[in-house]
Amino acid sequence: MTSRNFELRLEGISSPKGQITLRDLTELGSALQLTATRIARQVAGAEGPGRTPNHVDRISEIRLTGIGEGSTVLELSVGDEAALPMPDSDGDIVARRLEEAFGAIASNEPLSWASPLVSRSIGKFVAHLETTGAERVVASWGDGFTAVSQVIAVSELDETIWDMTLERQTEVISVTGRLDKVDLRARRFRVRDDVGHDISLEDVVDLDAAAHLIGRRVVATGIAERAEEKLLRIVEPTLTSEDLPADWTAHPLDVIQAEGVMPAGGIAGVGEDEVEAFLAEIRS
Repeated sequence: MTSRNFELRLEGISSPKGQITLRDLTELGSALQLTATRIARQVAGAEGPGRTPNHVDRISEIRLTGIGEGSTVLELSVGDEAALPMPDSDGDIVARRLEEAFGAIASNEPLSWASPLVSRSIGKFVAHLETTGAERVVASWGDGFTAVSQVIAVSELDETIWDMTLERQTEVISVTGRLDKVDLRARRFRVRDDVGHDISLEDVVDLDAAAHLIGRRVVATGIAERAEEKLLRIVEPTLTSEDLPADWTAHPLDVIQAEGVMPAGGIAGVGEDEVEAFLAEIRS
Protein backbone atom coordinates (compact mmCIF):
# COMPACT_ATOMS: atom_id res chain seq x y z
CA MET A 1 0.00 0.00 0.00
CA THR A 2 1.33 3.42 -0.93
CA SER A 3 0.91 5.09 2.43
CA ARG A 4 3.41 6.10 5.07
CA ASN A 5 3.04 6.22 8.83
CA PHE A 6 4.23 9.31 10.68
CA GLU A 7 4.38 10.11 14.37
CA LEU A 8 4.54 13.55 15.94
CA ARG A 9 5.49 13.56 19.63
CA LEU A 10 4.69 16.94 21.22
CA GLU A 11 6.63 17.46 24.44
CA GLY A 12 5.87 20.15 26.98
CA ILE A 13 2.49 21.35 25.65
CA SER A 14 0.09 22.95 28.09
CA SER A 15 -2.51 20.15 27.84
CA PRO A 16 -2.30 17.14 30.19
CA LYS A 17 -0.03 14.32 29.01
CA GLY A 18 -1.55 12.30 26.21
CA GLN A 19 -4.07 15.04 25.40
CA ILE A 20 -4.34 17.98 23.02
CA THR A 21 -6.97 20.67 22.67
CA LEU A 22 -9.28 20.33 19.72
CA ARG A 23 -8.24 23.82 18.60
CA ASP A 24 -4.55 22.91 18.49
CA LEU A 25 -5.29 19.58 16.78
CA THR A 26 -7.44 21.28 14.14
CA GLU A 27 -4.92 24.04 13.43
CA LEU A 28 -1.92 21.71 13.27
CA GLY A 29 -3.77 19.14 11.19
CA SER A 30 -5.13 21.76 8.80
CA ALA A 31 -1.69 23.31 8.20
CA LEU A 32 -0.01 19.91 7.75
CA GLN A 33 -2.72 18.76 5.33
CA LEU A 34 -2.38 21.99 3.37
CA THR A 35 1.39 21.40 3.13
CA ALA A 36 0.92 17.83 1.87
CA THR A 37 -1.73 18.90 -0.64
CA ARG A 38 0.46 21.67 -2.06
CA ILE A 39 3.44 19.33 -2.29
CA ALA A 40 1.25 16.87 -4.22
CA ARG A 41 0.05 19.61 -6.56
CA GLN A 42 3.64 20.63 -7.25
CA VAL A 43 4.71 17.03 -7.87
CA ALA A 44 1.76 16.48 -10.21
CA GLY A 45 2.38 19.74 -12.06
CA ALA A 46 -1.00 21.07 -10.96
CA GLU A 47 -0.06 24.24 -9.07
CA GLY A 48 -1.00 26.52 -11.93
CA PRO A 49 -4.45 27.44 -13.21
CA GLY A 50 -6.84 24.64 -14.05
CA ARG A 51 -8.55 21.76 -12.28
CA THR A 52 -6.58 19.70 -9.78
CA PRO A 53 -6.29 16.01 -10.80
CA ASN A 54 -8.36 13.71 -8.55
CA HIS A 55 -5.36 11.57 -7.60
CA VAL A 56 -3.67 14.57 -5.97
CA ASP A 57 -6.15 14.50 -3.10
CA ARG A 58 -5.71 10.75 -2.65
CA ILE A 59 -1.92 10.73 -2.49
CA SER A 60 -1.78 13.69 -0.10
CA GLU A 61 -4.55 12.74 2.29
CA ILE A 62 -3.47 12.67 5.94
CA ARG A 63 -5.44 10.57 8.43
CA LEU A 64 -5.21 10.65 12.22
CA THR A 65 -4.95 7.01 13.28
CA GLY A 66 -4.44 7.47 17.02
CA ILE A 67 -3.20 9.59 19.92
CA GLY A 68 -0.54 7.98 22.12
CA GLU A 69 -0.10 8.19 25.88
CA GLY A 70 2.72 9.87 27.80
CA SER A 71 3.77 12.91 25.86
CA THR A 72 1.04 13.77 23.39
CA VAL A 73 1.70 11.61 20.31
CA LEU A 74 -0.19 12.08 17.04
CA GLU A 75 -0.16 8.95 14.90
CA LEU A 76 -0.70 9.78 11.23
CA SER A 77 -1.01 7.95 7.92
CA VAL A 78 -0.28 9.74 4.65
CA GLY A 79 -1.17 8.65 1.12
CA ASP A 80 -3.45 6.40 -0.90
CA GLU A 81 -3.88 3.06 0.90
CA ALA A 82 -5.41 1.43 -2.18
CA ALA A 83 -2.45 2.16 -4.48
CA LEU A 84 0.45 -0.18 -5.23
CA PRO A 85 3.82 0.69 -3.59
CA MET A 86 5.61 2.03 -6.66
CA PRO A 87 9.03 3.68 -6.02
CA ASP A 88 9.24 7.20 -7.44
CA SER A 89 5.49 7.33 -7.96
CA ASP A 90 3.82 10.64 -7.20
CA GLY A 91 2.64 9.28 -3.85
CA ASP A 92 6.13 8.09 -2.90
CA ILE A 93 7.66 11.47 -3.82
CA VAL A 94 5.03 13.35 -1.78
CA ALA A 95 5.79 11.25 1.32
CA ARG A 96 9.56 11.70 0.93
CA ARG A 97 9.21 15.45 0.49
CA LEU A 98 7.04 15.64 3.57
CA GLU A 99 9.83 13.88 5.47
CA GLU A 100 12.33 16.41 4.09
CA ALA A 101 10.04 19.22 5.24
CA PHE A 102 10.35 18.12 8.89
CA GLY A 103 14.15 18.26 8.58
CA ALA A 104 13.99 21.70 6.99
CA ILE A 105 11.72 22.94 9.78
CA ALA A 106 14.17 21.74 12.43
CA SER A 107 17.16 23.43 10.72
CA ASN A 108 15.34 26.62 9.65
CA GLU A 109 16.53 26.02 6.08
CA PRO A 110 14.08 26.58 3.20
CA LEU A 111 13.68 23.71 0.79
CA SER A 112 15.22 24.21 -2.65
CA TRP A 113 12.39 22.37 -4.41
CA ALA A 114 9.53 24.01 -2.52
CA SER A 115 7.35 26.49 -4.37
CA PRO A 116 6.29 29.70 -2.59
CA LEU A 117 2.86 28.18 -1.88
CA VAL A 118 4.43 25.08 -0.28
CA SER A 119 6.78 27.25 1.79
CA ARG A 120 3.97 29.43 3.04
CA SER A 121 1.95 26.43 4.18
CA ILE A 122 4.99 25.08 6.06
CA GLY A 123 5.21 28.48 7.74
CA LYS A 124 1.62 28.09 8.92
CA PHE A 125 2.44 24.70 10.42
CA VAL A 126 5.47 26.18 12.23
CA ALA A 127 3.35 29.03 13.60
CA HIS A 128 0.78 26.58 14.98
CA LEU A 129 3.53 24.46 16.58
CA GLU A 130 4.56 27.56 18.50
CA THR A 131 1.02 28.33 19.69
CA THR A 132 0.64 24.82 21.19
CA GLY A 133 3.33 25.76 23.73
CA ALA A 134 5.35 22.64 22.89
CA GLU A 135 9.03 22.69 23.86
CA ARG A 136 10.08 19.95 21.45
CA VAL A 137 8.49 17.98 18.65
CA VAL A 138 9.90 14.62 17.57
CA ALA A 139 8.79 13.66 14.07
CA SER A 140 9.31 9.97 13.23
CA TRP A 141 8.60 7.77 10.23
CA GLY A 142 9.60 4.37 8.89
CA ASP A 143 9.59 0.96 10.58
CA GLY A 144 12.21 -1.02 12.49
CA PHE A 145 15.76 -0.48 11.26
CA THR A 146 14.54 2.09 8.72
CA ALA A 147 12.92 4.30 11.36
CA VAL A 148 14.04 7.93 11.29
CA SER A 149 13.46 10.64 13.89
CA GLN A 150 13.83 14.39 13.58
CA VAL A 151 13.95 16.51 16.74
CA ILE A 152 12.47 20.00 16.39
CA ALA A 153 13.32 22.56 19.10
CA VAL A 154 10.26 24.79 18.91
CA SER A 155 11.84 27.80 20.65
CA GLU A 156 14.52 27.94 17.93
CA LEU A 157 12.12 27.97 14.98
CA ASP A 158 11.93 30.96 12.67
CA GLU A 159 8.60 31.05 10.85
CA THR A 160 9.56 34.19 8.89
CA ILE A 161 11.90 32.23 6.58
CA TRP A 162 8.85 30.49 5.12
CA ASP A 163 6.98 33.69 4.28
CA MET A 164 8.08 33.76 0.65
CA THR A 165 6.73 36.06 -2.02
CA LEU A 166 4.95 34.32 -4.85
CA GLU A 167 7.16 34.07 -7.94
CA ARG A 168 4.35 35.13 -10.23
CA GLN A 169 2.76 38.55 -10.16
CA THR A 170 -0.12 38.44 -7.72
CA GLU A 171 -3.44 40.12 -8.13
CA VAL A 172 -5.73 40.32 -5.13
CA ILE A 173 -9.35 40.53 -6.19
CA SER A 174 -12.84 40.21 -4.74
CA VAL A 175 -15.76 38.46 -6.40
CA THR A 176 -19.36 38.16 -5.27
CA GLY A 177 -21.78 35.33 -5.85
CA ARG A 178 -23.50 32.34 -4.31
CA LEU A 179 -21.41 29.74 -2.48
CA ASP A 180 -22.79 26.55 -3.99
CA LYS A 181 -20.14 23.81 -3.95
CA VAL A 182 -18.00 22.79 -0.99
CA ASP A 183 -15.30 20.19 -0.23
CA LEU A 184 -14.21 20.86 3.36
CA ARG A 185 -11.63 18.05 3.35
CA ALA A 186 -9.82 19.52 0.34
CA ARG A 187 -10.46 23.13 1.50
CA ARG A 188 -12.07 23.75 -1.89
CA PHE A 189 -15.21 25.84 -2.48
CA ARG A 190 -16.94 27.31 -5.52
CA VAL A 191 -18.73 30.58 -6.15
CA ARG A 192 -21.14 31.20 -9.03
CA ASP A 193 -21.11 34.88 -9.89
CA ASP A 194 -24.01 36.98 -11.12
CA VAL A 195 -23.37 36.24 -14.80
CA GLY A 196 -23.14 32.46 -14.33
CA HIS A 197 -19.35 31.94 -14.13
CA ASP A 198 -18.12 29.19 -11.79
CA ILE A 199 -15.01 30.29 -9.87
CA SER A 200 -13.05 27.75 -7.81
CA LEU A 201 -11.83 28.81 -4.36
CA GLU A 202 -8.70 26.91 -3.27
CA ASP A 203 -7.26 26.64 0.27
CA VAL A 204 -9.97 28.72 1.93
CA VAL A 205 -8.52 30.48 4.97
CA ASP A 206 -11.21 30.04 7.67
CA LEU A 207 -13.09 26.80 7.06
CA ASP A 208 -15.38 27.09 10.09
CA ALA A 209 -16.60 30.55 9.12
CA ALA A 210 -16.89 29.61 5.45
CA ALA A 211 -18.95 26.50 6.19
CA HIS A 212 -21.69 28.69 7.70
CA LEU A 213 -21.99 30.61 4.43
CA ILE A 214 -22.92 27.66 2.20
CA GLY A 215 -25.85 28.56 -0.03
CA ARG A 216 -25.57 32.28 0.70
CA ARG A 217 -24.21 35.23 -1.23
CA VAL A 218 -20.59 35.90 -0.29
CA VAL A 219 -17.63 38.11 -1.09
CA ALA A 220 -14.47 36.05 -1.79
CA THR A 221 -11.17 37.95 -1.58
CA GLY A 222 -7.84 36.34 -2.47
CA ILE A 223 -5.11 35.81 -5.09
CA ALA A 224 -6.41 35.49 -8.64
CA GLU A 225 -5.16 32.82 -11.01
CA ARG A 226 -5.95 33.39 -14.68
CA ALA A 227 -5.43 31.72 -18.03
CA GLU A 228 -5.57 33.98 -21.07
CA GLU A 229 -7.20 36.68 -18.94
CA LYS A 230 -9.96 34.33 -17.80
CA LEU A 231 -10.33 34.04 -14.02
CA LEU A 232 -10.07 30.35 -13.12
CA ARG A 233 -9.68 30.30 -9.38
CA ILE A 234 -8.86 32.31 -6.27
CA VAL A 235 -6.16 31.03 -3.90
CA GLU A 236 -6.30 31.44 -0.09
CA PRO A 237 -9.49 33.48 -0.14
CA THR A 238 -11.33 34.86 2.84
CA LEU A 239 -15.13 34.61 2.66
CA THR A 240 -17.56 37.11 4.12
CA SER A 241 -21.31 37.41 3.83
CA GLU A 242 -22.43 39.97 1.28
CA ASP A 243 -24.47 42.71 2.94
CA LEU A 244 -27.13 43.97 0.55
CA PRO A 245 -28.27 47.60 0.77
CA ALA A 246 -31.44 48.00 2.83
CA ASP A 247 -33.34 49.55 -0.07
CA TRP A 248 -32.75 46.38 -2.13
CA THR A 249 -35.00 44.41 0.18
CA ALA A 250 -38.46 43.88 -1.34
CA HIS A 251 -41.36 45.48 0.55
CA PRO A 252 -44.26 43.20 1.49
CA LEU A 253 -47.17 43.74 -0.86
CA ASP A 254 -49.52 44.74 1.93
CA VAL A 255 -47.41 47.75 2.91
CA ILE A 256 -46.77 49.16 -0.56
CA GLN A 257 -48.43 52.54 -0.69
CA ALA A 258 -50.16 53.63 -3.89
CA GLU A 259 -48.75 56.86 -5.15
CA GLY A 260 -50.37 59.50 -7.37
CA VAL A 261 -54.07 59.89 -8.25
CA MET A 262 -56.30 58.61 -11.00
CA PRO A 263 -56.33 60.98 -13.96
CA ALA A 264 -59.24 63.39 -13.88
CA GLY A 265 -61.81 62.89 -16.62
CA GLY A 266 -60.98 59.21 -17.19
CA ILE A 267 -58.70 57.75 -19.82
CA ALA A 268 -58.97 58.96 -23.38
CA GLY A 269 -60.56 56.35 -25.67
CA VAL A 270 -61.85 54.15 -22.82
CA GLY A 271 -65.57 54.38 -22.06
CA GLU A 272 -67.32 53.80 -18.71
CA ASP A 273 -68.82 50.51 -19.93
CA GLU A 274 -65.33 49.18 -20.70
CA VAL A 275 -64.08 50.27 -17.28
CA GLU A 276 -67.00 48.52 -15.55
CA ALA A 277 -66.38 45.36 -17.57
CA PHE A 278 -62.69 45.38 -16.65
CA LEU A 279 -63.42 45.86 -12.93
CA ALA A 280 -65.99 43.05 -13.00
CA GLU A 281 -63.42 40.77 -14.59
CA ILE A 282 -60.72 41.33 -11.98
CA ARG A 283 -63.24 40.91 -9.12
CA SER A 284 -64.40 37.50 -10.38
